[in-house]
Amino acid sequence: MKPINTLFLITFLLLSRPARADVWRVGPSQTYKVPSAVASLVKDGDEVWIDPVEYVGDVAVWRANRLKLMVAPPANDRLMAILKADGKAAEQKAIWVIKGNDCVVARIDFRDCVVPDRNGAGIRVEGTNITVSNCAFRKNQDGILAGNNLNSTIIVEGSEFEQSGAGDGLSHAIYINHVKAFIFRYNYSHGTLVGHECKSRAHFNYIAYNRITNEDGTGSRNIDLPNGGTSVIIGNLIHKGANAENGNVIGYGLEGLSDTVDNSLYISHNTVVSDRGLGTLLRTDSKTKLIRAVNNIYVGNLDVLIGGATTIDTTNNFAWKNASNAGLVNAASYDYRLTASSPARNRAVDPGTATSTVKDYTDLPLSPVLEYAHVGDNRIRIAQRDLGAYEFSQLTSVNEPAPPAPFLLYPNPASDLLRIVGEDITTTDPVKIYSISGDLLANSFMRTIDVSRFAPGFYVAECGGHRAMFVIVR
Repeated sequence: MKPINTLFLITFLLLSRPARADVWRVGPSQTYKVPSAVASLVKDGDEVWIDPVEYVGDVAVWRANRLKLMVAPPANDRLMAILKADGKAAEQKAIWVIKGNDCVVARIDFRDCVVPDRNGAGIRVEGTNITVSNCAFRKNQDGILAGNNLNSTIIVEGSEFEQSGAGDGLSHAIYINHVKAFIFRYNYSHGTLVGHECKSRAHFNYIAYNRITNEDGTGSRNIDLPNGGTSVIIGNLIHKGANAENGNVIGYGLEGLSDTVDNSLYISHNTVVSDRGLGTLLRTDSKTKLIRAVNNIYVGNLDVLIGGATTIDTTNNFAWKNASNAGLVNAASYDYRLTASSPARNRAVDPGTATSTVKDYTDLPLSPVLEYAHVGDNRIRIAQRDLGAYEFSQLTSVNEPAPPAPFLLYPNPASDLLRIVGEDITTTDPVKIYSISGDLLANSFMRTIDVSRFAPGFYVAECGGHRAMFVIVR
């Protein structure tokens, strides 16, 4: 059986793709029963649609570039293809080893990868640039493990990382080595075993609108940036659990700052709650250039800073010993929204912008434009008047339904063209492009958008009721 002809897909996905690209169907009722059966057959630009069932012991190495590896549409908001390692690992590294460049992985659930060196991953990233969207990583030694590649931007969004780690403190929910940029947004990372919920050595880090919570786990740092780099931590819900091995919430430069980049740390509009007996919000290398922390909420027995920086600006943060004093709705169930009487209301100041020497990542606003919505979703923030990750509202639930189908933008990062994927959007749904500050920049019915006129930076695309952030780099 040949792969599906792309003329059908242009209508079905409303997506312009190269004329010679193919779609490969995988599943129990397909010619190709498991994903690995097509791994050596696909070519650059192809798509692999995987039926949403469980595949046990099937692992693969993907070498082609610009692959789209995704659950087969149509799919509802939580339907995934499940890859359970069952003692197997490609190249003794991961369930999937991705060596191709500019690949996209969407709606895949990676489980139980264990290898002798204790670094068995759901995904091992060995190519340049990848977007991982709306996936899950459960009980792997590492959720995602990425090697050194200073040309690479890694985007992880809308995904869940559950009970990661080998219990040795050397494996983590996500572990990014020396890359150009790491963007981690709308994710839920929780319950890590001794390791960190999020660890990155990237030269630029943008950690935004996530729920990063130890909960009942024994995790170490919630966020570990061991070599510094320009790092923006904005709009996150962060929980330090009572059983955490390490009381430090955020570590910065503790394995030596990189001497080739600007080592500045920006922490804006986060809500941090600690249930540990004693902890420290931030530990830094004293040679850090800048620490700017503004409009954050800290709850618990937390020292604010151990270490230092050349310049420290912590002008408008508020700390309370307990969640009731902070006016959180229900901290015990991780609902960190504000009550009507919260003292955190109407106390925010203009947090300014973050600057960076890393190409394409300069002058980023520190005012939040989104909020985390469980699980692995986001919603637009209605204002920036209040402290912490949430603006007060009369909403009765912290949850919002996820889109009923994958909504993907690629390539992401983009340069000249941005393409839209979404099987439930129609030709009557306009694509709107917004600046990070909310200005409407484009309104088009095309599914391939020319973004060459836009400056490098962060943007939001909206279509058919779905939203997603993307990056333009050159």
